[in-house]
Amino acid sequence: MTLLALLFATLLVPAPAAGGDEDRCTVNTACTLTAEPARGSITVDAVLDEPGWQRAPAASGFRQFEPNEGAAPSQRTEVRILYGETALYVGAVLYDDEPGRVWRTLGRRDALNQADWFLVAIDSYFDRKTAYTFGVNAAGVQLDGIMTRDLDTSWDAVWDSAARVTDEGWAVELRIPYSMLRFEEAGGQWGINFRRVIPRLSETSEWVLVRRSELAGGAVARYGILQGLEDIEPRRNLQITPYTLSRLQTEEGAPDERLTTRAFDVGGDLKIGLSSNLTLDATVNPDFGQVDSDPAELNLSAFESFFPERRPFFTEGVQIFDFELERGGQLLYTRRIGADAPIIGAAKLSGRSGSGLSIGILGAATGDDFDPGRAYAAGRLQQQVGRLSTLGGMVTFFDRAGVRRSVTGGTDWDVRFRDNLYKLDGQLSVAHREPLGDDLDRQTGFSFAAGFDKVRGDWNVFTGLTVISDDFNPNDIGRLRRNDYTNLSLGFAHQINGGDPFGPFRRATARIFFGEGISYRDRLDLGFGFFFFSDWQTRGFQTIGLNVRSDYLLGGYDLNETRGLGPRARPREVSIGLDVETDSRRNWQLEPGIDLQFYEGEGAAYGAGLEADWNVSQRVSLSAEVGHRREHGVTAWASNEAFAPLGGGWGIGEQSRTDAPGAFRAFDDGGTLGALLAPLVPTGDGFFYVPIYGARDTRSVDVTLRTAVTFTPTLSLQFYGQLFGARGRYSDFALLQDRDALAPLGAYPKTHDFAFSSFQTNTVLRWEYRPGSTLFVVWSQNRQGDDALDPFDLGTASPFDQPGGSQLIDTFDVFPTNVFIVKFNYKFLR
Repeated sequence: MTLLALLFATLLVPAPAAGGDEDRCTVNTACTLTAEPARGSITVDAVLDEPGWQRAPAASGFRQFEPNEGAAPSQRTEVRILYGETALYVGAVLYDDEPGRVWRTLGRRDALNQADWFLVAIDSYFDRKTAYTFGVNAAGVQLDGIMTRDLDTSWDAVWDSAARVTDEGWAVELRIPYSMLRFEEAGGQWGINFRRVIPRLSETSEWVLVRRSELAGGAVARYGILQGLEDIEPRRNLQITPYTLSRLQTEEGAPDERLTTRAFDVGGDLKIGLSSNLTLDATVNPDFGQVDSDPAELNLSAFESFFPERRPFFTEGVQIFDFELERGGQLLYTRRIGADAPIIGAAKLSGRSGSGLSIGILGAATGDDFDPGRAYAAGRLQQQVGRLSTLGGMVTFFDRAGVRRSVTGGTDWDVRFRDNLYKLDGQLSVAHREPLGDDLDRQTGFSFAAGFDKVRGDWNVFTGLTVISDDFNPNDIGRLRRNDYTNLSLGFAHQINGGDPFGPFRRATARIFFGEGISYRDRLDLGFGFFFFSDWQTRGFQTIGLNVRSDYLLGGYDLNETRGLGPRARPREVSIGLDVETDSRRNWQLEPGIDLQFYEGEGAAYGAGLEADWNVSQRVSLSAEVGHRREHGVTAWASNEAFAPLGGGWGIGEQSRTDAPGAFRAFDDGGTLGALLAPLVPTGDGFFYVPIYGARDTRSVDVTLRTAVTFTPTLSLQFYGQLFGARGRYSDFALLQDRDALAPLGAYPKTHDFAFSSFQTNTVLRWEYRPGSTLFVVWSQNRQGDDALDPFDLGTASPFDQPGGSQLIDTFDVFPTNVFIVKFNYKFLR
């Protein structure tokens, strides 16, 4: 009752005047722009000489977002809108006192590079949450994407644009077909905003300024209004994109023998507007050979690594399936689809009704040789309530024939109060996993999360409660790092000095979060911690970021480190990170960074990195990253072992596992193991399953290079390469007697030292020879080195002792796997 009273009292607090309409729209006080009928043909040439452009009113009065929020921009911008029978036209004149200094840097499509840019964002559904975004730079390079919380450039549309530099600056003209947008039958009002980027001044300006203090509430909610759209109708979108692909792969067969395989494949994508608001996407035998490989990494944690989705079919329109769980978890993680077997086919139905109901349905089947072995499905509904609030639900399904079936479902809500000043959001979901075999346990669990936040103003406040049961597991089709978890959190974010300059800084922000965790099943303390982050931009346009994190400040336990053998007490942890970015106005930037981690009485870790970006010329750009990390004496889990009495002594399982340890091998325990295991209770088979820890030393080096050579806005050559090496050593072994005590085990007979390295490259020639139709020529190479030891081979020199430089150089002696692909697709539009 106290919490409800506090919530009610908070909602009655008057909203502050700062950030209101009169502050955002100093010149365009109504935040509106009227579109003018085209009344004749429009040639997209960036020469705005048709009569319609002269009649159309201009959006002007831009305000700076960078570097001085709210200030008048250094250069004037005027934007006009025309609408025709089949398309919307956007024309912008971007005045510049020094037109010869306009940056016309070429780059690949959808890369917001160091160039002068103009962008328009169109909320054609007028839902105040999602906007189609189109951008053109001064060299004519296109960008398109979906703006929600951030800009997702994975969405691609087919549209026309032109840009040219003039004596007064530069101009841009866009033609956006209605078939690329989704809107209600009547047309009516749309949300809209414009943005201009001038890199040599590090200046970004917007027509309707969405201040930093408003971004947490959603940028699209603050956009202006485009009116005057009359007698326009949404057009059904029909796109058919077949492809053909030739593939040549060379790899090692017998030792030092080259094995060559050839393949020819066909497939295709289909997009069809079933109605004005409903679109079907389908793909048959898709190929994603032009997508970069996932980077190599050293992951010694108990948790799976999650990588971003980059496959076009799944990235386009994926925002409608967004159903968040705790700490980056999702009910749908599309990287599961196709991870274990090729995708045979997939389909996706999405749209939005005139009443504000969004719908998404996804289905896919995977299997080798077109034999379906796994099925995936997801359905999503989300209803807009009022101007900014939503209520939704989602269901997912997974079936692996004869092995397992799982179903998840939930509801989520996002309720906004007081002109988007406060937000009440959360979700409640259930997951059920049913193994399709005998004597196997089912899993049914739930997840609940709720938060009440203040999301606008110089001070923002975030509160949250999360409860995840120990049987909640959506990972057959979703993603979640941990369950059996309850957390209460509180956070604050602050725009220092109201976001205005002070001292040597142009602006600064700070955020701090506190959290306390308790296990759901046993009410075990999971630790109290905090995270602090701040970033500062100097008057010289350098950026400094500082973060400090601490966990287990008052003690606590980790449930996951032992991989299923119970909790373990954790020491206090503190980590500190610092990174710096050089002057953003230059055509090159450096970003050095360091991070330090300290574990009370249990070692330390250190890391350093350097990232460099350089626009070598108008057509060539380079990006390089170098990182080095090391651990020293960090007490860490090494393995789970099975011990059993053997011939008057003790034996250890040949396999380091707790389900099938294999045969037992006798070893000399020095007469100590029995006493160490005495406090423990053996299992029904008489074995003792025990986590083994060691003092871990690791070293890793990561060198990544990206290069782009852009010949024209539609023809580019891209190169990605990563050289990675890691090695580790364990010493001073101990076994976990109970959750609070590690006992030294000097007689432990195994080694867990390791070393592995990889070198992978991806070179892609991409030619968009007509809008939406592309030719790819791809060469990928992969070399993997792994110095794996027999765990009982204690007499062999540790791979950890080899010099890091020679480890990386030796990677180039590994027999490579080469893949050559030529892919051709052609988009039929109607």
